[in-house]
Amino acid sequence: MQLLAGALLERPPGPKYSAALGFAELAPRAPLPKPGTLAGWRQKLPDGFELALRAPDLCWQAPGGPLRPSEELDAGLLWLTEAADALEASMVVVATSAAVTTGARDRQRLTEYFARIPRTEGRIVAWKPTGLWEPEAAQAMARTLSVLGGIDAIDDPAPSVDVIYATLVAEGLRRSFSHAQLLDVHDKLQGAGASRAYVTIESPQSFREARLLQALSEGRE
Repeated sequence: MQLLAGALLERPPGPKYSAALGFAELAPRAPLPKPGTLAGWRQKLPDGFELALRAPDLCWQAPGGPLRPSEELDAGLLWLTEAADALEASMVVVATSAAVTTGARDRQRLTEYFARIPRTEGRIVAWKPTGLWEPEAAQAMARTLSVLGGIDAIDDPAPSVDVIYATLVAEGLRRSFSHAQLLDVHDKLQGAGASRAYVTIESPQSFREARLLQALSEGRE
């Protein structure tokens, strides 16, 4: 299995990062950069460097509530599509909050929303739910949506899919990830039978931890 570890960043990584790692997930903040700016970011990265684009909240959070049709949601989806093209993103990640529930109404809105995200050859669309979504229910819904269901790399079981998208989030009492935790994540993903795994780390030490996880996957640690 090929594992690609990276950090969640607001801006594109610099030369030190791209020399050590081959993947990053970008989460731009408002005011959102124009496609031309994003294309410039892409051009500064080495050939073969992979980017995931995390959809800003305004791309899925409408004034009337999450995923509700509106002009603002239309504009957010248009920006998301143009931004992914400009970045030549390998993946688009929609990370919904606990406001998107497991109820029938939100399941229908999820179905309608993801149907509007253009499918581009070679680009993965992933969904990272939070809240009351249990791992099995989230994976089942992701299959219904024809998207990749994200997992918590520590707490969730690895799904039986060809490509895995996992996150490591430092929150609450967890402020960093130890060598032992990263080794456990590596072993879990390696044993899943997938051909590729993307792991995005969100922590104050994300660059260091991503390098360590990448080294573990390549047998350098």
